[in-house]
Parts: sequence; C-alpha cells; structure tokens
Amino acid sequence: MKTREFRRWLESEYLQRNGKPLAAGTQVSRSANCSTVEQYEGSLDEHFDRDGLAGLLRKLSYSTEEREGGQSARHRIPIDGDAVNGSTTYRSAIQLYRKFRVATFAGQSIADAVPGEDALLSAVIAESLTRTEREALVKSRIGQGRFRSLVLEIWDYRCAVTRSGLLLTASHIKPWKTATNHERLDGWNGLALSPTFDRAFDAGLITFEDNSSIRLSPRLPAIEAGRLGIKPSLQAAGLQRKHSAYLGIHRDKVFLK
Repeated sequence: MKTREFRRWLESEYLQRNGKPLAAGTQVSRSANCSTVEQYEGSLDEHFDRDGLAGLLRKLSYSTEEREGGQSARHRIPIDGDAVNGSTTYRSAIQLYRKFRVATFAGQSIADAVPGEDALLSAVIAESLTRTEREALVKSRIGQGRFRSLVLEIWDYRCAVTRSGLLLTASHIKPWKTATNHERLDGWNGLALSPTFDRAFDAGLITFEDNSSIRLSPRLPAIEAGRLGIKPSLQAAGLQRKHSAYLGIHRDKVFLK
C-alpha cells in the first residue's frame, strides 16, 4: 500500500462532492482501515493491478440479509462488534483507496499543458485574483487540482461512457477559454472521459443530450467512428440536472452540426 502517498492525496487533493476535504480524523481512520485490510487480505496495490480492487470490494460486501440468513462475511478481517457495519467501513476505505489509485495512475503535470495556450494562462494569472485562485485556475486547465478532483468524484472515478477507471481526463463541457472563472472551477462543468471520447468531445465530434444519449457529428465519418469505438447507442450514464446548462452550451457552440 502506498501509505504516505495516499495520506498526502487525502490531505491535499481529494475533495468530496460538496467541494470539501475529509475531516482530518476521518483521513487517519480511512488510512488505518486500509492498512488493516491489507494485513488480512494482501497487498492493495496487487489487488488494484489484478482487477482494480473489484474482487476485494466484493469480499468486503456484507449485508444484514446475509447475516440474518446465517452467512458469514467473505473476508478474513476480525471485527469486534457489528460485522455488517464493520465490513461497510472497510469497504468504504478501500473504495477511497481505489479512487486514489485511479486519480494518480496517469496524472498530468504542468509539462502536459496544452501547447499554444500560454497566453491564455498568462491572462488568467494577470487577473485580479488571490494566489490560491490563480493556481486553482491554471491547474484546472492542465488537468490537476480542484476541478479535476471534483469532476472525478462526481463521476465516481469512471469514464462517463466506457466506465473505465484508467487514463481519465476531466473535460470541461463549456470550453475553458469562454468560461467564467467560476465555471472553470465548477465540477458540474465537467465530464470524466477516456482519451478517445475526451478528444472527440473537445473537438465537437460528439456531444450528449440531457437524457444521456450520445450524438455524433455528421462531420465524423461513420467508418472512423466505428474504428474509434464511438457508437450511436452509447450513453454518458450519470448525467445530472446540474450538467444540463453546460451541455446546452456545448451542443450549441462546440458541437459540429
């Protein structure tokens, strides 16, 4: 288990959907819970490399109905007290560790900033903002910081379309260059997307309806869409009302009709 990195991520990067970090005491508890699971169920990182921790999360799933039916918990962790509540606590901790591994699997750095946009970043830095606000805005453009954390949390660290948990990009729905500072940092102005869908969405070759269905641009040749795995039957499952206004702008201003 990457204990120090996990603790650092909880302290400096992880945000809940309400935009707030976990309380300090909860951070310590979640890290300790993960260590306990690892002690009895083996290396968390090996589990992640094997199946994204899916098997371990299944083992930690234990319901009241299963207990009342005489079924024992599937994991080997000794629990002093209510086994259902205890299992749920450990499962929550492992879900958080999975988010940490997904978020840091291929994180971007400042060197990954989009070429040709230095002037735009400089313009943002020059605005009358606090240092914290300036840093948050710049990081939101290069895939780090508050915006990325909020978007990934909203989408449960899974691509909105493929449900893959790796190589995710936090894509702005209303383009960063035309958004207000508030919109640039608003997690609801974002989709968690795998690379192909991120690039296609950003280029206006695909968009999404409010009912989650995908719409393909007539400028995207059907044969190329098929090769990319972009199909008319796909959906961005998990869209919520707060995404709607931003998606309306994308369909109107970005999508290639």
